[in-house]
Amino acid sequence: MQSAIKPSEDVHIQVWRVELGAQVGRSEARAALGRILADALEEPEPPALLPGDNGKPRLAVEPGRLGFNLSHSGALALVALAPGGIDVGVDVERIKERRDLARLAARWLPEADALAVAAVPPADKAAVFYPAWTRHEARVKCTGVGLAGEAPGSEVTAVQVEIDAGYAAAVAIGPRSAKDAEPRVVVKTWEG
Repeated sequence: MQSAIKPSEDVHIQVWRVELGAQVGRSEARAALGRILADALEEPEPPALLPGDNGKPRLAVEPGRLGFNLSHSGALALVALAPGGIDVGVDVERIKERRDLARLAARWLPEADALAVAAVPPADKAAVFYPAWTRHEARVKCTGVGLAGEAPGSEVTAVQVEIDAGYAAAVAIGPRSAKDAEPRVVVKTWEG
C-alpha cells in the first residue's frame, strides 16, 4: 500500500494521478479517491463523505481536516488534496478534436478565454480551449457552484498542471490569507 504525503507547510497542494481501466473509470476513480483520503487521514477505511455547500463532497466527520476534489476523463483520474481550511478543485480532460470549440468556449468560458479560443486557427483551437476549460472547471469545482453557477472571483486561482500527453489539467485553490505563501502543487502517481 502506498502512503499519501500528508499536506504540510512545505507541500501545499497534492495532485494524485490515477490510471484507470478503460471500462470502469467512474467507479475506479471513486474507489481510488477513498483509498487516497484514507491514507492521507491515516484511517483504515475510506472516510464517509457528505454533500457540502453547493453539493461539493466533503468529509462527513471533521470536514475541515482536509480539502479534496476528484476529476476523471478517459483513462486518467486526478485527486487533489489540500490542508484543512483550503478549498481545492481539480479538472482533467482528454483532448478531443471537436468542431465547435469556439461556440462551446463562448457559452461557458470567461470572456477573455472565449476570445482567445475564437482568435486562433481551427488547427490550434484544442490547444487553447482545453487548458482554459480545465482552469475554469477547476475554479467552479473549487467553490462547488458548477458550470451554470456564478463564476468564482479572483480569490480562487487556478494553475495548469503538466500531465500525460493528450490531456489537459488544472488545479484551483480557494481563498487564502494574504500572508499565506503561494501554494505549491506537487503531482504524484498513485500506485494503490
